[in-house]
Amino acid sequence: MSVTVHIDGQPAGHFERYVEVLDQLGLIPNESESSFEIWTEQPQDRATPQSVWLNPPTGAIRAKWLQDGGAIVSARSVAGATEDCLLRGSTVVTVRSSADVAIKALVLAAFLAHDFPLVDALMLARAYRGNGWPNDLSDYPVPVGGPASTTPFAPFPRNAGLYAVVPTSEWVHRLAESGVPVVQLRNKHADAPRVVEICKAIKAAAGTNTLLFINDDWRFAIEHGAYGIHLGQEDIDTADLAAIQRAGLRLGISTHGIYEMLRAHACKPSYLALGAIYATATKEMPTVPQGLRRLQHYVRLMSPHYPLVAIGGIDLSRISGIWATGVDCAAVLRAIVDASDYQKTTADLLATTPQVTCTSGAA
Repeated sequence: MSVTVHIDGQPAGHFERYVEVLDQLGLIPNESESSFEIWTEQPQDRATPQSVWLNPPTGAIRAKWLQDGGAIVSARSVAGATEDCLLRGSTVVTVRSSADVAIKALVLAAFLAHDFPLVDALMLARAYRGNGWPNDLSDYPVPVGGPASTTPFAPFPRNAGLYAVVPTSEWVHRLAESGVPVVQLRNKHADAPRVVEICKAIKAAAGTNTLLFINDDWRFAIEHGAYGIHLGQEDIDTADLAAIQRAGLRLGISTHGIYEMLRAHACKPSYLALGAIYATATKEMPTVPQGLRRLQHYVRLMSPHYPLVAIGGIDLSRISGIWATGVDCAAVLRAIVDASDYQKTTADLLATTPQVTCTSGAA
């Protein structure tokens, strides 16, 4: 464990309030590698990628701070609410809350010490109410300017169980025959072969108990009557969410931390996917692995509202720990498609699924 957080040039541990907040949050995890400096006054040092300046004045010094790689968090009052804006490089994140005070540097420092990235530590600090981990979603800020839905998407079952992500319709056929309850087709071929694969996958799942999601291709999924569509964070900005909803498709959204969960929450999807829990070679991930500790926080926060799917690096040796967090689904890909005996591996994975009663829908 190596945690170094400074506030206005002083070690955060010198501040009594910081220690009090840490006591409420519990021990800093062994894997934490935080190194951050927070400034509430004019910084004494040049900015680094680990520097954040709270509510700086406008002008050349602010511009130079951003140019040197530092981050800025500014708060302003807007129509009876507070907007917090995070600037770092080309990243601009704006959220709105009912809070009437600026984020406290000592609270932000405590969440950074728990190894959350700055944008998620900011969400936690804004939701913090002085009594431990903020687990009430209503305390969190609302992203400004992102996609949103006024009504919930069609429900997805609670406790659905094993969720396989596969590259071809043939794999959909195999796993539907093997009794896998949820399968996602993630096919990255050109449009024409992809349409053929989607049609074959839908046909393969028809008449079975397998629920089939199509990755990204929402137009084809609507046209050919898939059960659901799964979108990434970039995709929800461009997809026609209203059209997906009108077609009655379920919607799953990938998230990689608290801010992205709040963006997804604004869309009222059928489920949230949380990842990557462990390192994965399947695709390049925008964040470091979340791990079981963060996953447990996410489950406490979001499970009252949505079915949750844990994804990323999950295999037979890890899946029991995933189930123990209380997620509704554990998603696997390479654990099955790269297995020497996929039928045995699939049966072994299915056997780990907690014996609970499925119920339909997001809250």
